[in-house]
Amino acid sequence: MSGSSPESVFVGDSRLSARPQDVRDAARADLPMDRDPGRIEAMFGGIAARYDLMNRLMTVGLDRGWRRLAAREAALAPGDRALDACCGTGDLTFSLLDGCPGCMVTGLDFTPAMVERARRKALARARRGRPAPSAIVVGDLLDLPFEDDAFAAVTVGWGIRNVPDVPRAFSEMARVTRPGGRVVCLESTLPAGGAGRRVNDLWLGGVVPVLGRLVTGNSSAYAYLPASVAAFPRAGALAAIMAGAGLTHVRYRPLGFGAVALHVGEVPA
Repeated sequence: MSGSSPESVFVGDSRLSARPQDVRDAARADLPMDRDPGRIEAMFGGIAARYDLMNRLMTVGLDRGWRRLAAREAALAPGDRALDACCGTGDLTFSLLDGCPGCMVTGLDFTPAMVERARRKALARARRGRPAPSAIVVGDLLDLPFEDDAFAAVTVGWGIRNVPDVPRAFSEMARVTRPGGRVVCLESTLPAGGAGRRVNDLWLGGVVPVLGRLVTGNSSAYAYLPASVAAFPRAGALAAIMAGAGLTHVRYRPLGFGAVALHVGEVPA
């Protein structure tokens, strides 16, 4: 991507251009947050038991529908292989399977406690006759243990914000996605402004940390959440990072009054 000819992104049916400021933000990639891998793993391991409940409470249940949207954007067909990176307790992994029962889906997460919970949920699904993942493994998004072009699609839901090198993460996801396949990212972001921004600031910065302390007993993890969102690239800048990683036809869709963004990029055929 060059500064003189910025990549285009698509929002709904409208064609927009990544602003020069977005391109500069993408080039910097020096976000002012402590994302030490050991600290991140310990933090998520400490909240794994109540992670699903907190997700439902924080989003008033809307996260389930957003994951279904992300799964649809993966555009999988029966027989396809897909990877859900930073899978957490597996909810997006399972959404991919629900949308394409004939697909082979692998979940990967950096935190062993999250992987263990995802595996238990997968076993419970299998007992009920619902499709289960091919595997759920511990692994690093920045060094994916898969061959090039291994998957028809790679998804990441609420995980990219926690890695120390966002451009490298997208490069790795693009590497393991076959030509013509998709990389799909669902992540929290700051609304552009107005009433949506004010409500988001009150909810994420005030209500959610209190909920986190009451539900999980871990106030620091849910104080980290609004701080990490504030330090993360806005939706346009994230689209520019994806384009810089070699993805094409990058587009994004705001959800939840702009508090969440669903990004999609394609690996050149």
